[in-house]
Amino acid sequence: MNLRCFSFAALTLVALSRANVCAGSPAFTKEAHGDWYVLAAHQNNKNIAADKGTGSKVTITADRIVWHNPEKADVPLLDATCQRSKLVDTPKAKADPNELTSTVRGSLCRMQDATLAARWKITPDNDVLFVLVQVAAFKGNRNGTYSGAAPADVLLICQRKPVSAATRPEPDSDANRLVGRWAVLGELDDANGARTRPQGHVEITAKEFFKRGSFKAKAKPEQEGSWKLLPPQGTRGRIDFDFKYGIELNQGRSPSLYAFFGDDLLMIVYPEGGWAKDAVENQDRRPPPTHFGSDGSRNMWILRRMSAPSP
Repeated sequence: MNLRCFSFAALTLVALSRANVCAGSPAFTKEAHGDWYVLAAHQNNKNIAADKGTGSKVTITADRIVWHNPEKADVPLLDATCQRSKLVDTPKAKADPNELTSTVRGSLCRMQDATLAARWKITPDNDVLFVLVQVAAFKGNRNGTYSGAAPADVLLICQRKPVSAATRPEPDSDANRLVGRWAVLGELDDANGARTRPQGHVEITAKEFFKRGSFKAKAKPEQEGSWKLLPPQGTRGRIDFDFKYGIELNQGRSPSLYAFFGDDLLMIVYPEGGWAKDAVENQDRRPPPTHFGSDGSRNMWILRRMSAPSP
């Protein structure tokens, strides 16, 4: 299917979705029902699932979503009973087709049984679930429809398959494991998932990387550069990117972190700026992230290895 056909099909799917879901329909359609496993969860510009929460379980039924607490089974992190909201378009944007009203409980909620907003979507190419649930009254302007930048919002990114435990970083063997084509399951900038697009992928060769938004052979990379591995930082591997372009203002060295979860799931957190003034020009003074997640100065790729193309 070419890109034009894919775009038409995607628009048709959205139109049908808006026609088929309305107030009174189940909050979650059957494609969302069942168990999902957390890849990342952002709130207040922090990946609150980093370490212990990665791979935790989310269960969805027709009108309910529960994010189970892996450390305390009797008190969920989030438990929301949901119903469809009336879709109201604005001059600037159409309403999300899966806009919900939820009654929330759980350890992440400041006030139990508050009635707040929620929404969800499943990506058409990689079967990844994005869920945003408000856990407190929101004030101000959001930086995106699916964003975990605000204290009031929790953004969950999940897959169907259970998540393997993170493997210990080994630079010598990891250099070989990195090479290949990786589908972008989630891309976070300022804890905002808006960059996640169909056909998004990262190609990593022995020395270079290329981030593209299309499978077209002549598609210009959105980001590219070179890379090398360094000794680990605790439980995270260290990878130095040297961007030719694709990050804000300060191109060049981006000291980054990575983690493998099995052989086919890879997460990378890279700075796009925010360094001290003396590190803008003196790139050796740029420190790696201290937190494995996205915020105002750090972006995150959640990647799944793609099958090799047929000969």
